[in-house]
Amino acid sequence: MLKKPRGTEDIFGKKAQDFFALEMIIRNVMELYNINEVRTPIFESYDLFSRSAGESSDIVNKEMFVFQDRKNRSLALRPENTAGVVRSVIENKLYLEENLPLKQFYFGPMFRYERPQAGRQRQFTQFGVEIFGGKSPSLDAELITSGIEILSNIGLQDFSVKINYLISGENKSKYIKVLKDSLAKMKLCEDCLNRIEKNTLRVLDCKVDQEKFDNIPSMSDFLSPEDDQYFKEYLSILKRMDFSLEIDAKLVRGLDYYTGIVFEIVSNDERQGSQSTLLAGGRYDNLVEELGGPQISGAGFALGIERILIALENAEISISQPTELDVYCIPLSKQAELFTSSLLFMLRKAGLKSDTSFVNRSLKSNFKKAESLKSKNILLIGDKELKENYVIIKNQTTMKEEKVKFEKILNFLIEEL
Repeated sequence: MLKKPRGTEDIFGKKAQDFFALEMIIRNVMELYNINEVRTPIFESYDLFSRSAGESSDIVNKEMFVFQDRKNRSLALRPENTAGVVRSVIENKLYLEENLPLKQFYFGPMFRYERPQAGRQRQFTQFGVEIFGGKSPSLDAELITSGIEILSNIGLQDFSVKINYLISGENKSKYIKVLKDSLAKMKLCEDCLNRIEKNTLRVLDCKVDQEKFDNIPSMSDFLSPEDDQYFKEYLSILKRMDFSLEIDAKLVRGLDYYTGIVFEIVSNDERQGSQSTLLAGGRYDNLVEELGGPQISGAGFALGIERILIALENAEISISQPTELDVYCIPLSKQAELFTSSLLFMLRKAGLKSDTSFVNRSLKSNFKKAESLKSKNILLIGDKELKENYVIIKNQTTMKEEKVKFEKILNFLIEEL
């Protein structure tokens, strides 16, 4: 028997309904914030991700699905979508002044070759926001508040907001020297030892040695006066919004392109385990230029849909309603079955959710099917009813049955509902 590839899943039934409901909630928030959708290819040039994520990142080194096309061009299934959105902005010249600030969101599948576990599949669905131009503390605050708004609108409340400010330039060099001295005194894993020379800040993202970094030098002590002022203004905006904030000196994110403000929103529910990060992102002011575009600032965040659904399940929050039919039709003869097709067309055109069996079931089985579909009404029709121009409609709430003439079916059902 053919089976789905490891690290993928079939989504159907209640989970498919939850996916749709979550997407609709997200889209409503995006409309409130005037953030428009962008759709980019599922696969891109391998170079796009290696240049953006960084050769030293786990995504490039371990996790990308890379393949050659028929002309031996190296392509990759997208492991994240910031790089694809930036490529689109450059290629389509969306960075023109009249478009700024350019606020976009995306929604779709991403691919990473990881060890599959709950909330972390090799194909997963990601939503994200990217904002270009107009660098300011207030715009950064709008970015994170749109994410918090999404979590709040789906009912999640028990989370913490972690924030850090990644230094750059000469101050970054000074900090890295001090950080290396501190790390040299620790016994670290092999990945950390490799990262110390390639990208020292990435060491702090290690999940194996995380507890060893509690007393490392703080980046905030090395900020330039300008960066320090920017960070303070950003924090003051968020504090006025009554968010629970934590400055985390170890927060660096897993991709090389981040500069300045970075953040994570983390669930406080212990049942989330290692999948506690609900949403994460930050500022990347050099990425557009590094990928061949003009010097223009950018910032964004992303969240994994599957992980959010796990958080909702843990919190016992339901965001989708079970499907309920208005009418379930039961034809009692072959001729009645043929008539039912046109009847269904009429009911659906009037906006009534309706269905029939389409398979040969007994009357008893049809009633059970109607009950499983939570149909509010059951409509029965056989040869006698066809001949005498009426149907029998049973209200499943009152259990009352009535004979209804063909021409009055719609009015009757609309009044009942």
